[in-house]
Amino acid sequence: MTASTTPTAPTPPAGPRATAPTRARRVGREIAAIVSVGLAGALIFIINFGLSVDSGADDTTLRFAGIFFLDPLLGLLAVGLVPLRRYVPLTTAILLAVIAAASSFAVPAALLALVSLATHRRTRDIAIATAVWLVSGAAAALLGLDLIGAPLAPVDLAITLAVTALLLAVAIAIGVSIGSRRALVASLQERAILVEEEQRLREDAARDHERARIAREMHDSLAHRLSLTAMHASALRYRDDLDADERAAVVETVHDNARASLGELRDILAVVRAPGSAESDHPQPTLDDLEALIATVTAATSVDTRIAVDTASLSPTVSRHAYRIVQECLTNARRHAPGAPVTLTVAGTVGDRLALTVRNPLPADAQTPTHAQAPTPGFGLIGIDERVRAVQGTLDITQGPDEFRVEVSLPWSISA
Repeated sequence: MTASTTPTAPTPPAGPRATAPTRARRVGREIAAIVSVGLAGALIFIINFGLSVDSGADDTTLRFAGIFFLDPLLGLLAVGLVPLRRYVPLTTAILLAVIAAASSFAVPAALLALVSLATHRRTRDIAIATAVWLVSGAAAALLGLDLIGAPLAPVDLAITLAVTALLLAVAIAIGVSIGSRRALVASLQERAILVEEEQRLREDAARDHERARIAREMHDSLAHRLSLTAMHASALRYRDDLDADERAAVVETVHDNARASLGELRDILAVVRAPGSAESDHPQPTLDDLEALIATVTAATSVDTRIAVDTASLSPTVSRHAYRIVQECLTNARRHAPGAPVTLTVAGTVGDRLALTVRNPLPADAQTPTHAQAPTPGFGLIGIDERVRAVQGTLDITQGPDEFRVEVSLPWSISA
């Protein structure tokens, strides 16, 4: 019984409060991206200005002053367009590539847009954005759209385009890698959802099977009670030699069986979900058959049975459920802790509650932190839970450091 845990309540559906932290994280990441490309652009602009002056740019001309002020303005515009990469990635990448050709400040923003475009892993879009980068960069170099103002020589232009192509290749590789990782994560999440859904369907099937089994057991008892009712009613109909006391006793018996039949019929309607297959018509076992059940498992498992209450007056319905619960607990113990001794305690208060406790020590390999913290739920306890619910009882399943315990409390009888 080391592989079962207490059934947990279903997770509530995510609502606006659940999605608010996600939106806040996205906004935070977007602000961080904008600030980062802005700072990087400012740094590149300062470096470009210093290199241009060192290379002999004439900082006294009106043209130099115009480009000096236009570069950061275009860069700030590019930074402002960065959030659009999530909605129109190709358009944003092309626009920023053109701006970056005339503004060193805009280069980080344009590279970020290209990386974002590459995450979608669309070859055509990546090729278009790369071509725009190279063509606009070559045009700006040939027209001298920089602080120096002189067109580049063919050799320098070839070197500049090669470096630019290498930089773009790195950005594209980063984007494709991020896109592949996102696709993998999405695939794993989808697979986890499918596995969880499959597990849920299996649990539902196990519950439906157990409900049908419970209903068939109740049907046997109901048929027996209705037979008794019909027999006593026939006695009232055909026997005219009964005195008043005998007739009253028969009427009382018919009344009691009718009320009990109504109660069991309500139980059947409460648990049945699907038609069950035909099974044996033998009477269903109750706690009166507990000794025979223990005898069938003692060959593989030592069972210490402690009965501290007389179950003779126990409701037949509750007694059947109690028997099946004990049977399932012993089966689980034999399956998951083979050879381990099992202690079964039957206690409670006559006329009030029936208490069942089944416990067994855990095997050595199940006492490790990995097994103790992440047990795999089984279907056995699903059936126990269904039976406990059918009679409005309580179930408590505890896996301690060295012992597994199932504690069940059932009503002594079910009111009609």
